[in-house]
Amino acid sequence: VSSHSVKNVPLRQVITSFAGLRAHEDGDDFVIGESADVKGLINAAGIESPGLSSAPAIGVTVAELVRDLLNAEEKSDFNPVRHGILDPDTLSLEERNQLIKENPAYGNIICRCEMITEGEILDAIHRPLGARSLDGVKRRTRAGMGRCQSGFCSPKVMEILEREVPMPVDKIGKNGVGSEFIVGENKELEDE
Repeated sequence: VSSHSVKNVPLRQVITSFAGLRAHEDGDDFVIGESADVKGLINAAGIESPGLSSAPAIGVTVAELVRDLLNAEEKSDFNPVRHGILDPDTLSLEERNQLIKENPAYGNIICRCEMITEGEILDAIHRPLGARSLDGVKRRTRAGMGRCQSGFCSPKVMEILEREVPMPVDKIGKNGVGSEFIVGENKELEDE
């Protein structure tokens, strides 16, 4: 129980808590390479501390392994620069007002808990490999990560996805295909 370790934990303010385990490799640390048993399978195992700070180098190593296995060549028009989604909180008041004047969607708050605007959600949807699910928007913008855990903003995010992708609302899932949770509208269900 957390109260034995830390006094006065405000449990009413806890949104979600997680616990997890990582598989421990008894042999080597940082097992990265093609599997001896399965051709084409790249192992990335036994990555304990400092795994998080090693992640970029591990990504490059695995990408190089895959490139070599597939004899792949870099696309001539490949653009290695990926711009993040604009965070209006990083702007001065004058810059933010100018942004809202140019694009009113940045003045429309969709997620009140995290103060995420419609403009940020539109950016998440329309970027390369744009969001197509509630969790896709959440991972890119934090919309839905606040105290209400998307209880208030998910219907608005779904409306935006429906309009902008476009996609039928009953095809929008929490995290992609197979996670849909809308089965129809009340009126349709009453007629059945």
